[in-house]
Amino acid sequence: MKAYHIFQIINALGANCKSTVEVAKELKPRWSGYLFIDEKCIWIKGEKWFLLIAVDLGTQDIVHWDLVPREDEANVFWFLLIIKRVIKYPFTGITSDLAEVFYATTRWLLAGIPHQFCTYHAYNITEYYFKYRYTGGGHTLWVQRFLTVTRIICRCKKFETALRALDYLEHHQDEIKKAKLIKRMNILRLRFPYLVRRFKDPNLKPDNNIVENVIKQLNQKLKKVGGFQSYQTARNSIRLLIMRYRFHKFSCSRIPGNNGKSPLELAGIVTSKMNWVRFSQKP
Repeated sequence: MKAYHIFQIINALGANCKSTVEVAKELKPRWSGYLFIDEKCIWIKGEKWFLLIAVDLGTQDIVHWDLVPREDEANVFWFLLIIKRVIKYPFTGITSDLAEVFYATTRWLLAGIPHQFCTYHAYNITEYYFKYRYTGGGHTLWVQRFLTVTRIICRCKKFETALRALDYLEHHQDEIKKAKLIKRMNILRLRFPYLVRRFKDPNLKPDNNIVENVIKQLNQKLKKVGGFQSYQTARNSIRLLIMRYRFHKFSCSRIPGNNGKSPLELAGIVTSKMNWVRFSQKP
C-alpha cells in the first residue's frame, strides 16, 4: 500500500476519532487526581504550534490535549477549564514546568490545589542562565555557590535542607549584590514555595519526567511525519495517535505493576474485549 493511501486512512480515522471529552464521558476513567501538564512544539506548514498535554500521574493516561497557535494564558485557561469543568478531573495536585502561563492560570482557576514546579527544569534554567546570559563577570565563586544552592533546593529530600540552603543566600545579600545576582535571587524567592510543595504531599512528584516520557513516545511517531501541511491533518493524526497510546500496554515501565497494562486499564477500564480502532470511531 502506498504511503499516500496509508495517510488517507489515518486521516479519515483521525477525523472521526472520539475526543478526550467523549472518552471520559463514555468510559469514566478513575484517575489519581495528580496531573502533569506540559507542552511540545508541533510544526504545521513551517509554523510553530503547541501541543498542550495533561497526563494523570497514577495511570499515565492522557486526560486531555489541545493544539494551539500560542502558549498563552487564554489557551491554557480553556485547556484547564475543559479538564476541570467538562472532563471533571478530580484535581488533588498539579505539576508543571516553569512556564508563567501555567502558574498564572492555575493560581486562580485551581485555587487551593497544590502546584509543584518541575525541579529538573528549575535547575536547568538556572544553569543555562549562568552559561549563556549572565553578564556579572568576575564573580565565579558566587555564581557556583548560587548554582549549588539551587541544586540543593531542587534535589534535596527534606524541606529543612531546602530552607537552610535558601537562608544561606539570604544571609549573604552583600555578596549577592556585588555579583549582580539580585534579580536571580528574587526569582528564586518567588519560585521557592512551588519548588518545595512536594514535601507537604509525597504524591506530588518533583519533576515532569512522566509526562515527558509520554511525549517522547508520541514524538517517536511524530518524527516520522516531519511536520504537517495543515492544522486539520495535524489534529486528526494526533487524535488517533493519542487514542492508540491510551490502549497500548506498557512493556518497559519502571513503575511496579504497570507493565502488561495500558493507561486506560490502569484507570480501571476493562479493555480486553475492546478493539481500539473500532472504539475510537464516532457512531
